[in-house]
Amino acid sequence: MVMLGMLVSGTANTILMKVQNQTPVEQLPGIQNKTFNHPFFQCAVMFLGELLCLGVYGAKLLWQKRQRKLGQLPPEEVESLPDDVKLKTSINPLLLAIPAAFDCTASTLMNIALTMVAASVYQMLRGMIIIITAVMSIVFLKRKLYRHHWTSMGFIFLGVVLVGLAYALAPKNPDAPQEETKALGLILLVVA
Repeated sequence: MVMLGMLVSGTANTILMKVQNQTPVEQLPGIQNKTFNHPFFQCAVMFLGELLCLGVYGAKLLWQKRQRKLGQLPPEEVESLPDDVKLKTSINPLLLAIPAAFDCTASTLMNIALTMVAASVYQMLRGMIIIITAVMSIVFLKRKLYRHHWTSMGFIFLGVVLVGLAYALAPKNPDAPQEETKALGLILLVVA
């Protein structure tokens, strides 16, 4: 159910952002065919939504603490409370700024790229992150991947290639509105 939820919400996110990018704005004198094209704003709204999740998490912790004082928590939840784990680390919390900066940069680049490519191309190229993450885990974490990992990455790569070929080789209908895919958008997606 979690995977289905991720699939549906991820697809809906891409479609809604693409529709938002193509929404015409109020026509001003002397300006023709302007659309809402604010990837930085879209990215800021996304991160604001993620920040609001922190409030929900905090409320859950307060509720668990209150339930623990009243003795009303089920045994499996009592075992998993964060206060009981007491993880110690000597890592400077400011080091989290490094991956956070990469996440902000990648999200912004992807939102910019979405204004330059079709939503289907955008979604498939985003799937390449699985392959890139696997390669990075081999290089930096010295992880060993097994046959089922390589097989699944092969299917992902094949899917990306097929979607790219279908988009490139599809006959163009001059009467149908075609969305132009720009090379810069593809480069931004790969970099992101």
